[in-house]
Amino acid sequence: MKNILHIISSPMGDRSHSIKLGRAIIKQLVLKHQKSKVIERNLLADNPPYLDSLHISAFFKNEKLSYSDAIIAEIKEADFIVLGAPMYNFGVHAALKAFIDQIVRFGHTISYQEDGTKIGLLKGKIVYLAITAGGNYKNSGFDPVNDYIVNYLNTILNYIGIDTIIPFIIEGTARPDFVVDYEPICSDIENAVQVN
Repeated sequence: MKNILHIISSPMGDRSHSIKLGRAIIKQLVLKHQKSKVIERNLLADNPPYLDSLHISAFFKNEKLSYSDAIIAEIKEADFIVLGAPMYNFGVHAALKAFIDQIVRFGHTISYQEDGTKIGLLKGKIVYLAITAGGNYKNSGFDPVNDYIVNYLNTILNYIGIDTIIPFIIEGTARPDFVVDYEPICSDIENAVQVN
């Protein structure tokens, strides 16, 4: 049995394309790994705490931080992580940024090797990015989806030890005539292209 963690960072609920894309990815994973357990973490319902001086002091003093501990435990237990990341103003939603700030923790997701270099501790996981954007940037010479979303998430996930990251991207969702069938986008999930 595999554990699948679905992280939602869209405030749009049932109208969210990133949530629908994420669920289509999960459907394919469950078909490949039957009897998988799916856990959903909705960051808009959670309202992750933003880092302030008290949080930062607690991180360095290794004091108990219940929300951070809980989400790190979920990530550690997950075999697959489906991370929904709709683009807002060329970046991720503030709730996702706050979530990321809670999971990058010394001794939990990063550590130091004997030579002083940092090492990510979350090995052996596969992350599928469910990224959506209202605009359509393909062939425009300006690619904020890859430049700002994929690259940012890839950097953070690599930093905490996750090196298998596979993006699924839907653009143009704000067009009045926009229609999409999510399932064909992720139907060949085992042969999807990984971020370099």
